[in-house]
Amino acid sequence: MDKPGEEVITITDSSGNKAVFDSLPQRITFSGKASNLVADVLYMFPEAAQRIVGVGNTNQFSGPFAAVLDPDFEDKFYFEHSAGPEQLAVSRPDLVILKNYLKGSLGDPLGQLDIPVLYLDLESPESYEKDLQVLGQIFGNPDRADELIRYYREGMRFVTDRTASLGDKPDVLFLYHSTKDGVSAFNTPPEEWIQTRMVEMAGGRPVWADAHSGSGWNKVNMEQIAAWNPDQVYIVAYKENVDEVLDEIYSSPQWKEMKSAQKEMIKAFPVDYYSWDQPDSRWILGLKWLGKMMHPDLFEDLNIEKEARSFFKDLYGLTDEQFEREIASRLGWKD
Repeated sequence: MDKPGEEVITITDSSGNKAVFDSLPQRITFSGKASNLVADVLYMFPEAAQRIVGVGNTNQFSGPFAAVLDPDFEDKFYFEHSAGPEQLAVSRPDLVILKNYLKGSLGDPLGQLDIPVLYLDLESPESYEKDLQVLGQIFGNPDRADELIRYYREGMRFVTDRTASLGDKPDVLFLYHSTKDGVSAFNTPPEEWIQTRMVEMAGGRPVWADAHSGSGWNKVNMEQIAAWNPDQVYIVAYKENVDEVLDEIYSSPQWKEMKSAQKEMIKAFPVDYYSWDQPDSRWILGLKWLGKMMHPDLFEDLNIEKEARSFFKDLYGLTDEQFEREIASRLGWKD
């Protein structure tokens, strides 16, 4: 029970879950399957490196980006995706931050250990704003939260102001390529996920959206893809080299019959450490890139490399040298 006159800090996340603190949390741990998404939004706050003591596996394909941002990253407590509450407790956290889908499996058990938990959604532009506001409270830096929210709002408006009045929009297909036990598959995202929203904001018609009412990735076969026969296709592959997937597609007889292949409008999303399509901080870069790919005449003045340099400098403090070494080199950009 709080003593009379004792001030407490109550922080409520976007799901309505509350955590109460005597002072701002100084030992923060994050974990779970989507740790890279959580890490990249946390590290947009300058206080993060000092306060984060436990990190989840943030390596999706090309290594952990957070290691570039935090000189002490290798000295943190490290947790695999399957880490349970007792393992996380070893880091002695004042607060654990999780993606909201982990509430039942990990968050509630942590609460039973009297460890405060707050959740991030990060699945839409709207939830990004709410989550940034919560992080501003956690780090005691609401000004930085407001600055980041403005950045994303201005980035969205830059694209949507140009595409909102389009009458003629291309039919677009977004596909995630996955391989399990040697079997490859194509998957489409749900209608409400950020990938679908990006296609819409960038001025395209997502051909799969009406057929996908589920809550997760949905496998689609080549017959369905051929039936859609979209004007443009955008490919991602989170656990393999997306350029190799793209090469396989262009060499496939089935794909060669489609409009998108004949127009050479099957494109791989840019990837540095992570693909630019995800509800990772990079989605705003992905939106601008997608707008330019779909409508090059509308975005003739947009220099994607310049945008990326500004993004990593303003949001993460990367120097020009770091950008060349860590980002441009992975994107295949040359000086």
